[in-house]
This record gives sequence, structure tokens and C-alpha cells, in this order.
Amino acid sequence: MQPSSMTNALRAELKDQQRAQLQGSYQQYEASLFGQQVPVQQQQQIQQQQQQQQFIQQIPQNQQYPNNINRVNISKNNVKQQQSSQGLFGQVKDYFSNLFGGDPQYQYKYEPKSQYDDDDDILQQYQKQGGLPVNIEDMIELKVEAQYDYCKLKKSEKQIIPAMVSIITKDIEQYAKNNSSIEAGIDLICVIDKSGSMSGQKIESVQQSLVQLLNFLSEKDRLCLIVFDGGAKRHTPLKTLTEGNKKYFKGAIAAISAGGSTNIAAGTDIAFQQIQQRKMKNQVTSIFLLSDGQDSGAAERIQKQKDRISDVVTIHSFGYGNDHDADLMSKICKVGQGSFYYIENVKLLDEFFADALGRLSSALAEKVQIDIKCAPQIPYQDVQIQKTYGDMWKSFEQGRFYQINVPQIASDSRKDYVFEIALPPFTDQILDEQRVPQVVQVYLQFNNTFSKQTYQKVSSLQLKLYNEEEQIGENDPNADVTREFLRVQATEAIEQARMKCDQFKNEEAEDMLEKMKQNILTDQKMAKVSAQAILDIDQAKNASKRANYQNFGKKQMFQMEVNNYQQEGLNAQFDQLGQQMQQIDQGMFQNRKQLKMVQEVQKKKY
Repeated sequence: MQPSSMTNALRAELKDQQRAQLQGSYQQYEASLFGQQVPVQQQQQIQQQQQQQQFIQQIPQNQQYPNNINRVNISKNNVKQQQSSQGLFGQVKDYFSNLFGGDPQYQYKYEPKSQYDDDDDILQQYQKQGGLPVNIEDMIELKVEAQYDYCKLKKSEKQIIPAMVSIITKDIEQYAKNNSSIEAGIDLICVIDKSGSMSGQKIESVQQSLVQLLNFLSEKDRLCLIVFDGGAKRHTPLKTLTEGNKKYFKGAIAAISAGGSTNIAAGTDIAFQQIQQRKMKNQVTSIFLLSDGQDSGAAERIQKQKDRISDVVTIHSFGYGNDHDADLMSKICKVGQGSFYYIENVKLLDEFFADALGRLSSALAEKVQIDIKCAPQIPYQDVQIQKTYGDMWKSFEQGRFYQINVPQIASDSRKDYVFEIALPPFTDQILDEQRVPQVVQVYLQFNNTFSKQTYQKVSSLQLKLYNEEEQIGENDPNADVTREFLRVQATEAIEQARMKCDQFKNEEAEDMLEKMKQNILTDQKMAKVSAQAILDIDQAKNASKRANYQNFGKKQMFQMEVNNYQQEGLNAQFDQLGQQMQQIDQGMFQNRKQLKMVQEVQKKKY
């Protein structure tokens, strides 16, 4: 059968009709196939179109047609009329032409390539964003503070003082005055698990969320889809997100089907090849890894892949369901210093996408390097850094010299890196000129995300010291340092509790967490800034219960560990019944833009 053309009058009539009868009409098409002798090639075509139709029905109605075009509705009488004048295959072809765009330029077609230098040019108006209408040095503040500004040196015992290095950024949107060029352009590579375990609701949710992802990306951004099962392939080139190309991506998303085994590293390998071989580069580059599977050794292979390129790339991992390897997904996001999103309720995936994208688009600085040196002069030469929190600290000289490297810093955010200073016993008498020594020096270097220009900042920590017998006034703790010290202590306790649960000592884990909670609440000075730490401890206690740990608790605790140390992402919250809850309040590490984008997604759903 050959499809015939449809008259303009009939097309207008079809577009004006309501959506309600479409499903029944489509089922009538399917039923009619059983009574026809259809060539095999055309059967395959219809099967693919049926898969696309099932995917389309899952998309929220307000996402299906950005231009408010009503979906085609075919009444029973019109079905007969079209079958006689157009033929069955012509009708189906015309329906999908309306949905994905009649222009063949924007229709998806898989094109295998061995080289990935076919990326779309970044649009001309976004290629020369060399500078910002603000001084980036004024937007970034470097601080180093101790929990207490002064202390007594004891003659017979060592003292420990918590301290932290902070990078605090202002909200660039307050300076932008609705100038969209202030947002960083993103090259986003989505690496999508399409193995057999992703079939059904998981892959459908991924498809729906990817369609919504298109709404958050603008024409200054570019997107590439890579799919993997036992092998991997580049599903689409790296293309700009023009309105026409968004139609192309909707077709590409609809064409993803699940089946096969899992090889995560094969997918990320193509992602890094695409990043390395592209002709042009956007201001920000990131990989979104979406998987529910397990792939032993993948994190180590991905680290080697990343080490081969010089580009600044973050990796955000999205783990599905209660059967994914949370340990692996945590390790992978650490490779790219991104976020780990644990998705028990797949309906929340689009909100996590919004959170991650909000962070990327508000990137202010990149290639951030922090050098921390503890080398006080005589008589305090024995003062050292005793402990650091988180595995981002790289030691060059134990106790003396450390370095932290961060791929990106977003506007309207802060990064706090906590450590402990050890003050050894001091038997000499402190002289007046020795009271305020410089204990720690911090050097910050970073590049402007837009111009790539390099900047430097310096800060230092001074402590005011007294002899043990001297009288001093009330010494109130620094609230910021106390809050962040509780964050890392709670995270360390959650890690220890998880290890106990792995040894089937769940009750011991719960008791340990409860004791820590009570110790915090009984200290009035700590209790004032402990809200987030208490929330984390309560969630970890619930996760440690035997009934919850294997179901969702272990994965939730892995997520809390990696996100709390890296200060990225949204931690999953579960109620007492084990149901994943939707975020309501601003997340601990969210800036205002991330919160706004997440709330926009929520409004469309409820």
C-alpha cells in the first residue's frame, strides 16, 4: 500500500478535534492489521510506530506540544474515511509527522560514526561570551576560620580546634538583570542504560524525563545521547537545542528500547571520546549517567578514561531502584566530583534532573585549586593539621601541606572544607608579641567559567593564644564552623553505621546514631545550628533498621556520604514506611536557581 496525500481541510479538521478518542482509534488500527496481508517491512514500521505511541502516551499532556497544538483525534467515521482515501500506513505516518515535525531535517535517524567531530556549531551569538558585566573577583570570597577565635594553651595535654576553608559565591543573577547570557552554556552527554532490567516503567520514566530535560536546555546548550547495554553506541550527535532539534531529540528518545546486559564503562568511554573529539566547546561540560545496573570495576575504568582528557568534566550519577549498586554509583560520581541521585521513586527523576542542571548552568568558576599550608613560626612550629574530612584532600606533607581540586563552583553557593588543628602541650610562657600567630595560610586559584581568565586569592587563619593560668572571657563558637563540623561528623557517623549494618549489627548502628544525636542536642551551643545534622542522623537511623537496610537504607546512606562530603546534590528522604518523599524545602547544597527549577517541575506535576 502506498500512502496518499491528505487534504488541508481534512488535516485542519483532525487537528481541531479532541484527544479523548485517539487511543480507541489507534487500537482499531491494530485490530485491523490482523485481517490484512502486510509486507514484513511495513509490519516492522508499524511496530516501531506503536512503540513510539506507547511512549507518547506517558508524556504529560502539557509537555507534548510546546506550541499548544492539539493532538489529533480521529472519530470512527473519520477513520473509515481516511482508510479509504489515505490507507492505514499513510494515517500513522501523518500522525507521527505531526508529532515530531514534518520536516525530514528534524526526524530522528540513527547514523553510526567512528569519529565524533560532527558536533553542531555553538550558535554565533553565544560564541563570544568572553566576559561578564561584573568583576568575578568580587563575586568569590575566600575565608579560613576556626571554631574558636582564641584559646588557652595547656601545659599537659593536646587540644583540638575544628576549622574550615570556605569559598562563598554571590548570586550572579542579581547582577545579571535577566540577561540570559549570564548563564553558562552546557555540553551535556547523557549516558543511558537500556539493558533488559530497565524495561517497563524505568525506561519509560527515563524517556519522559529526558523529554522534560529538553525544556530546561536552551539554544546555547548542546546535547548528546549515548545508550549502552552489553555494548554501547552514540545514539545522537552533539547537537544544539534549537526548537527544530528538540523535535529531533524527541524522536531519538522515543526510539530507545531496553534489552541486553550492562556495561557502564563502554557508555562512558564513548562519552569521553565525544568530549575529546568535538570541534567546539561550551563553557560547561557534564555527563549524566542513568543506570540501575551493576558493572564491577567500572569506576576504575572510568577514572582511566577521564584521566586521558584535559577538559573539565563533572559526572552526575542517577541510580534506579533498590537493586542498583549504590557503592559503584557513588564511586563514579566521585570520579567526576558530581552528585549521586538515588531514585527509588522514578517519578522524581525529572526533579533531580532540574537540580543538577540548575547547578551546571550557574557555574561561575572552574579549575578551582586550594592549597592549605600549616607552618606557624617558632614557638608554635609543632602546631599541625591533625585530621581532614572527605577524600578530596590530597596530602603533600602530612600535617603541613594539603591541596583540594574542584572542577566547578556555582554562583549563590558555598563550599566548606573542614579540618582539625592540633595544639600540642605548651610549657613556655606566651609573650605579648607571640599571642596572635598565623597558623594556616590558604591560596586559591580559579578560572572564570566564561573568559577562562585565571585569578588568585589568599587568606590566613590567626589564633589568639593565652597562657593556661590567664583569665579570659566567654568564648562563643563560630556558628558556621560549628554547623559544618557537625555536618562532617554526622556523615562520618553515617558511614560507620553503614559498615555496622553490613556486619548485621543494625541495632548497634541505630544506638550509635542516637547517642550522637543526644550529645548534640544536650549541648546548647551546638543545638542552635544542628538542624541539618539531626535530620541526616534521623534519616540514617531509619535507614539502618533491618527491615529497611537492604531495601533502600544502604543506598540512601551511600548517597548521604558522598553528597555530604562533596556538598552536591539532593539527598533522598524516606518516611517511616520506606516511601521516598518529594523535596519541599531548599536542599542543604541547593542555590536559589536550583530550587526554582525543581519547583517549576513540581508545579507541572501537581
